[in-house]
Order: sequence, then C-alpha cells, then structure tokens
Amino acid sequence: MIRGLRSMTALWRTAAMGLTLLAAAVVPSSVSAQEAVEETSTAAPSEVRSDAPDSAAAAAAEPPEEEEGDGALSFHLPLIGDTTFSMTSTTSVRYRGQNYLGVPSTDKHYDDDFLSFEQRFDLALTAESVRLEVRLDGFQPIFFNDGASLTQACGVDDADLCYLSNNYRLERIALRWDVDEWSIVAGDHYAVLGRGIALSFRKFDLLGVDNALRGGRIAYEGEKLYARVVGGVANPQNLDPTNLAFIAEPTDVVLGAELGLRLGAFQDVEIGFHATRIWFEDAPGAVENDRSVDVVGWHAGAPALADGQLALYVEANALRRSSTDFRGQEHEYGRAVYGSAQLQLERVTLLAEWVDYRNYLVATSTAALEAWRIYSSLPTMELDGLQRLRGVGNRRGGSVKFDYAFLPGPWSFSVNALVYGLDDENRDPWDGVFVTHGWLGLRRRSDTSAGTDFASEEAAARRAEGGDEEDEEQESNIGWSLETLLGFRRETLLHDPVGALIGQGDLDRQVVHGEIDVAIAAGKHSVEVRVDHRFDRELRGFEYVNYIQGGVALTWSYGVKLSISPSVRWNDEKAFVFDARAARSYNVLGGALYPAVEVRWNFTTDNFVSLFAGSTPGGRICSGGVCRDVQAFEGFLAQLVLRI
Repeated sequence: MIRGLRSMTALWRTAAMGLTLLAAAVVPSSVSAQEAVEETSTAAPSEVRSDAPDSAAAAAAEPPEEEEGDGALSFHLPLIGDTTFSMTSTTSVRYRGQNYLGVPSTDKHYDDDFLSFEQRFDLALTAESVRLEVRLDGFQPIFFNDGASLTQACGVDDADLCYLSNNYRLERIALRWDVDEWSIVAGDHYAVLGRGIALSFRKFDLLGVDNALRGGRIAYEGEKLYARVVGGVANPQNLDPTNLAFIAEPTDVVLGAELGLRLGAFQDVEIGFHATRIWFEDAPGAVENDRSVDVVGWHAGAPALADGQLALYVEANALRRSSTDFRGQEHEYGRAVYGSAQLQLERVTLLAEWVDYRNYLVATSTAALEAWRIYSSLPTMELDGLQRLRGVGNRRGGSVKFDYAFLPGPWSFSVNALVYGLDDENRDPWDGVFVTHGWLGLRRRSDTSAGTDFASEEAAARRAEGGDEEDEEQESNIGWSLETLLGFRRETLLHDPVGALIGQGDLDRQVVHGEIDVAIAAGKHSVEVRVDHRFDRELRGFEYVNYIQGGVALTWSYGVKLSISPSVRWNDEKAFVFDARAARSYNVLGGALYPAVEVRWNFTTDNFVSLFAGSTPGGRICSGGVCRDVQAFEGFLAQLVLRI
C-alpha cells in the first residue's frame, strides 16, 4: 500500500509540470505526544502566553511561505534563472450530520445531513528574486436530506439555514519581487502595521479566519530606515471552514502606510509612525452609509536592552469612525494604547502589560460580529481559547506574569495575574465590569529526545548490518513532560443593570478552570494524555446559569508516522442542544458527551492522510482579540495531503 501511495505521489509530480495555479492548504491536525515532548524540551517559560512581546513581534513579521516538499521540482527558465516549482494538494471529504442550529420543533435542517468534497491547490514558482503564488479552491456539497434546498428558494424565516452552495474559485494570486532592501507584491498579501493594532490582515487558524489584502505592497527595509505602503480590497477566505458557508468578498477598500527609524549604534531602539484608512462597503438597506475608519498612531520599542535581557514596547493609536445617516455625517472617536516590558534572566522571566482601549476596533463598530471584517488584532492579555471574551475594544487594565525555571533541572512554574475593566455598551471600562483572573502553571520539560520513526528506520538498518549500541541506547531512553494549569476568574458588575434585580458589586460571571497534559516517549512509541475542565457561572437576564465544559484526549504515536487519538469532550451549556442530542439513538453516551477519534498516517515526510470521526461541541472561541461562535459537529472528515 505504501508503494501504491508513493506511486501516486510520483504521478502528482508528473502532472504538476502542466499546472500554473496555487491554492494554500490550511490543514488542522493534532500534535503527537512525541512532538509534545520535544516541544516542551525547547520552549522557554516566556512562550506560554500568545500575546507576549516576542510573540507579538513574530505576528507583525511577514508570514512564512507555504511549506515545500522535499521533492520540489527545479528547472531553468530564460531571463529568470533557476526556478523551483512546489505544490500542496489537499483533498477533504466531510460528512456532517447535525449542527443543532435548526429550531427543534421543526424539520427544517437545510444545513444538516450532507456530504461535501473540498479540493485545494497551492502552487508556487520560486526564483532567486521572484515568487509567483496562486491558490485554487473548490467546494461541492451533496445532500441526502432536503436536497431541494439547493435549487429552491428558502422562505424568509429559513434564509439563515440555506447558506450552503457549491463554489469553485481562484482564491489567491500574488507575484512578489525582492531585490536588495526592496520588496514589491502585486496581488493577495498579508499586511500588519505596528503590532496589528492599527491594521491586521493575516490568518487565525484557531478561528478559521484567513484575511488577505488584494492589491499591492511596496516595502523598504534598510539598516536604519524602513517603510511600507499597502493598499487594496479585503479578500477573506471565501469558504468558512467552521460552518462551510460561502463568505462574499466585501468591497472594503484599505490604504495603509508605516515609516520607522532604528536608532543607536546597534539599532536597538525603534520608533515608527503609521496610518490606516478603510472605506467600508455599504450594506443594502442600511440606515448608515459612507462608513469609514481612520487610524493614526506611533510605536516605540527597544527589544534588546541590557545585553538582550530587557525588551520594551509601547504603541498608541487614535481612531475616527465616520458614517452618514438621515442626520448627516456623524463621527465617533476611540483610542488604543498598549505597553509591555519583559525581563529575561537566566532563571526568571517577568512580563508586565498594560492596555487602554476605548471604543477601538478597526471595523464598522466595536460590536462587529463578522470575524473576517475585523481588521485589527488587539493584545488582550488573556489566555487563548478562554471563551466568551467581550469588550475587546473597550477595556483598561494590566497583567503581570512571572516564570521561574529550576535550572539546570527540567522544572519551571509560572504565576499570572490579570486585572482590568471592560464594557460592551460603550461605557467607560471602569464603569462596566471589573475582571480579575489569576492562574498558576507548572511545567516539566523532557530530559531526553526520542528518535523519530524515519530516523529509527535508518538506525534499524545499521543495526541489521552490524549493530549500533548508541542507537539501541537512544531508543531505550524514556522521556516525559508535564504541563498543568489551574485558574480562577471573576467578573463583577460596576454598574446597576437597568431593570435588573442584580446590582453594582454583584457577580456577573465566574470561571474555575484547570488542565493537565502528560506526554511520555520511549523510542518510537509515545503517549500523551490531556485533560481540561471548567466550571462556569454566568448572569443571563435575571438569573444565574451554571454549566460545565471540558474534555479528555489520549494520543498514541508511533514515531512521526502514525498517531491515534480518541477523545471525549463534554458541554451542558445549551439545554436545547443537550435534549436534542440525547434524543438521538446513536448518542449512547448522552447529550452532554461528544466522543471522537482522530487518526493520522504520514506515509512519507511530506504527505499524510488523516481521519476524524465523531462529534465536537460548539461555542465561542477567541484568538488575537477576535472572537466568533462555531457550530457543533457530528460526522467525519477525511483528508489527503500531497506535497511536491
């Protein structure tokens, strides 16, 4: 079978010589236990939080190019020179049974019980100073129930459930030219100004959002001076991977620029200025028209003071949001201030952050719900994935994070404290909700490195020829890693809700959460166990609601070739979903449990096939200051990824 799949790969390489289009493939996959052990052996304590200064700087940098396979084709083109052709093909077959969005009392499920096929091509031609990229996507649903919904118009009450349709499109195309200090891009590209607070067009894999700017970019990167100008029309990924809906491209026109200086003998101080202007497409029948946003700001940073031990950063932005209605032209104003200081010593890492966001979000409003039309990425100081974040563009407060490593041993711990005010109704943040959140972390990194399966195959061949005691000793080593986290969050009202029996000083929301991740690797075999759980108590209307959510996953890996991961998640937040799932005969574990299994086989270093079967709960997920609600899922997803 391996020989057959390798033959298939060879066939792809032959066919690829005639292709000229590229489609980027974003492939979700679980990390094996062995990879988790190796990752924790090299990760520094300061890398825990996603919006720490180092991570924010990486986010502002140019996103990496798509991975190329080891078998990329090379040839010589006249006038261009030596050129490499690479391709990634991702074929997905998905069956979705129920997402539990339909009204339980009806039989109208236009987005349930269907099979879909997705094909994505990602091709690139790369020369010394020129790179051409094109991405081609296709999606085809096949319905088993209510199939007429694809050809018959839905009623007004059902329009939100009739969003699935076949589509084939040229998703992305870009031509890039790099020479000396200059870089010029024509077509689709990512764009980040400052640290993404003023402008951010990039991917959020956790959210299923992939925003590009279709137009052009000119950038100069000198030793002491840098500048960039970006412009174009917003081009979000048209197929929403979370619900498979087609996202129509809004005609949002974007223009931005940034100018910066690096000062000092070693260019260790940076000062920059940036500006953004966005003209938003008018919604049909909307009261407000001619909507636009202007942002101007500056930033200053010193990433390597005190022999690289101290990093400082501050950024300030002013926003003006304009619109026209029956009263004439209206303006509203906002601001965003972010500052951080990180001290990195041999054993200690200390990170302090402060945010002051007031009516700030690069979108049509601070209450914008479409994640793909939010063109900023605000540092929130929060743990990624902690759901139900709100008031992202209207908060003020700070956080402190302390990490200590017991060197030269493998253990480290962290203490985190977060205090701020927020409001999602345009009050001052300290008149809305007061948030306190603290969490403790304990980590043990692996003290040995287990060999990979492909390396182990080579070692086995050497032992067969004459033996290799060093290889045998390496495969007999056992390494293990541990990560734990325990936290408590409380949100308290700083105002009296209108008409409510709850008043100032009362609880608005409370969360107790914890997780533990243990990975053990011995030779080619590794096992990882991860458990997370949280208790929520939340004020909804005039009463408090209690619910739980969490999960457990067990992953067994055979080197880097094979991983099998059964899991069970639980969630009893929504009573109607709980009752609807419990009523179905195949949910033998009840309405609150979501069992699943995922299998991945890397039959070569660049190519793999994966299968996910089971169910996952829906809910709110947040990353990079952007949140969105995702659907529950029941069914399977099979993927085949081939690279050359």
